[in-house]
Amino acid sequence: MGNVIELFTSFSGRINRASWWLGYVVYVILSGIGTVLLNPTALSMDPDVEVPGVWSETIWQLVLIIPLTAIVVKRFNDRDWPHWLGYAIALIAALLYLAPHFGFFTFGPDKSVDEGIAILVLAIPLVFAFIDNGFLRGTKGPNRYGPDPLQNA
Repeated sequence: MGNVIELFTSFSGRINRASWWLGYVVYVILSGIGTVLLNPTALSMDPDVEVPGVWSETIWQLVLIIPLTAIVVKRFNDRDWPHWLGYAIALIAALLYLAPHFGFFTFGPDKSVDEGIAILVLAIPLVFAFIDNGFLRGTKGPNRYGPDPLQNA
């Protein structure tokens, strides 16, 4: 149990892809539950319905960014990327969650193409992090962030 808590609360060291996937699946499940319970209109498939930001869901998602950041930082550490990269990814995710409350990045019939392009530009680093963290092997052997988690297994 201690390892699971450390997985979601520690921002140092390295984790392998299997640990990252475990953490990511838990994050997706908790995020989905929060959306269904706190903002069910977000699941609307009707293109004529504008989906507003709901503060209770936003706060839930921002709280979940903390454990998500922990696993992302440790995977970037395993890949020997700069440690701040995981925090930058968390900042982008937080901005995307907060933006609808200030009139940006809401979905609906009156939204411009420019806004869609801006969302795509912000999504590029998130896609990069997903591919890098979930599919690419970490540095073989020890690196500046610690020993190889695959050698410790």
